[in-house]
Amino acid sequence: MARIDVRPVGGFLDRRRFVDVPFRLFRNNPAWPPPLRVSVYDRLSPRHPAAATQRSQLWIAYRDGRPAGRVGACIDAAHEQLHGERWCWVGFFESIDDHAVAESLFDAAFAWARGARAKTCVGPASFTLNDECGLLVENFDDPPLFLTPYNPPYYERLWTAAGWQPEIDLWGWKFVRASSELSERQARVLERLRARSAVRVRSGVMRDFEAEVARLFEVYNAAWVQNWGFAPMSQAEVAHLARQVKPLVDPNLVLLAETTEGETVGVAIVLPDVNEAMAHVRSGRLLPTGWFHLWRDLKRPTRARVFALGIKPGYQSRAVGPLLYSEIIRRLRAMPSIEMTEASWILATNDAMNGAIEAMGATRYRTWRMYRCDP
Repeated sequence: MARIDVRPVGGFLDRRRFVDVPFRLFRNNPAWPPPLRVSVYDRLSPRHPAAATQRSQLWIAYRDGRPAGRVGACIDAAHEQLHGERWCWVGFFESIDDHAVAESLFDAAFAWARGARAKTCVGPASFTLNDECGLLVENFDDPPLFLTPYNPPYYERLWTAAGWQPEIDLWGWKFVRASSELSERQARVLERLRARSAVRVRSGVMRDFEAEVARLFEVYNAAWVQNWGFAPMSQAEVAHLARQVKPLVDPNLVLLAETTEGETVGVAIVLPDVNEAMAHVRSGRLLPTGWFHLWRDLKRPTRARVFALGIKPGYQSRAVGPLLYSEIIRRLRAMPSIEMTEASWILATNDAMNGAIEAMGATRYRTWRMYRCDP
């Protein structure tokens, strides 16, 4: 019988081994999109701004002395303070197709959660809903887009066999150039809504980047606070994330909806699909040649992702969502290289947003699932 050993991750060298696990397991799987290692190191670093409110632990599983899986667990004090409930977020999960390996990893995370007095474990989330989250359970054929999880189909079996119960689904919607043009009737309806709502949509202003980030931060905290699992981000976290994605940002695809008084009431951010370029950077490293593939392939991306879209609660009934999505469609159609755009993640329970996206001609094509388990 194989010997399974689960070891806690300690310092910097251990974190490097932790980041390396999926590269060892899946580097020959063309469906797996390698992440940039430097981005994962950054998220795991004790110096990451989220570490100010989060306590976490990582583990690596070895089978007969070889890396066979990994997992991480996190307690987020900001989430606990808002909701009055201590969750242990379980994520960064990777494993070979072996129930014993998976259960050993989950057992380590559950024991840590009990020691931290968490009553509930939720996952997968690496580390909260502000990061990559959800287990892919539907559509393993289309390539995963930037910052969306991909996992082999057998992961669902590993999670449910370990006692995890489905909690909520996250949906991905697909806009295809050929079918996403608004009809004349839709255009007329949207024009009436635009006039009635007294809201205008403008592009982001890069020379005013810090102020624009502050506006996005304000809308984010107001728009998502009622969502399931919402974990507040500090201004330092938002600024850190903004600096990371700034090199990818096209200001014409950062949209801000404003009232005539200048109040920002809605935002949308669309990013090119970095995974297209990362398909040629299987090592996950920028050096020696990874930077060239990123530079070359991101000049004419064929896919994009609606990375974030939020509307302040007082304006969610004023058709600001359809106005933002219609403007996204119009601008993306003006970019000849973009053939497909994904809007994700949308909570399956968000009927208003899902209805608006479907009305724009999108197709629901992918599902990620969040699970809950008592530790």
